[in-house]
Amino acid sequence: MRRLAVLAWCLWAGPAPARDVGHDVLVQGALDIELGALLEALEGKREHQIHAWTFWTGRIAGRRIAVSRTEVGPYNAAAATALGIERFRPRVVVNQGTAGGHNRKLKLWDIVIGAKTIDYSAHRAEPAGEGAGQRPERWSPAPYKLRLDGKTPTEFTAFPGHPELVASFLRVPYARGTLYAGAIGTAFQFNKELDRIAWLHRTYGTDSEDMESAASAAVALGMGVPFVAVRIISNTEWEHPTFERIAGRYGAEFVLEWLRRAVPLPARTRRGTSLR
Repeated sequence: MRRLAVLAWCLWAGPAPARDVGHDVLVQGALDIELGALLEALEGKREHQIHAWTFWTGRIAGRRIAVSRTEVGPYNAAAATALGIERFRPRVVVNQGTAGGHNRKLKLWDIVIGAKTIDYSAHRAEPAGEGAGQRPERWSPAPYKLRLDGKTPTEFTAFPGHPELVASFLRVPYARGTLYAGAIGTAFQFNKELDRIAWLHRTYGTDSEDMESAASAAVALGMGVPFVAVRIISNTEWEHPTFERIAGRYGAEFVLEWLRRAVPLPARTRRGTSLR
């Protein structure tokens, strides 16, 4: 897994020039409950409204930080990520927030650090005639294609988290639960059927589900910005089906601790092409 992640992040030629880097970190959350702790810690906070999406900038531990309220869902997340990268030129993107569990080893408050993110709504179906019904066993994951060099399409059934960022989050002390490097699933779905959750875990290898991470990951990868998703388990259908809103704050506090440690950040992998 680590070898594949490193390969994906090395498909661009050379580091970006320093002048392409504005803010150190772009931190994302879809909901206000996932952003409160970060916004409270942001020194010299300024608000920026870019079309339908809201951003705040300031400093945490001396670093320039941009905070993004992506809003809910893959389309919102993709748009907010592209706008955030263009406007604030971050060195890295961290998508964080709450998630439901897919892997039964996960407990409430555990945190999944995204070694990869997966769009589990992407699938291909084998042909079936009228009246043959809908059968998940005829479905298989479908890849996305990105022209990382602007020329040759590269297929992704999962988007790798940057290995240095994954490792740095795994080193942050966390007392509420366990930290896992795993596969974070994304779709505009809220799954509560145990059999479907088990099927998604078997078929896609997902450990958790949310509605934004993979969309943000794809955009960051395509724009050459190191990315990681960090998701706290707020509910599990097999053990704790009630959504715990406070998980949003706990997850943000964990990310805030990472920010305060001012860990070394990986370099952007290539110069982006400005939309302006």
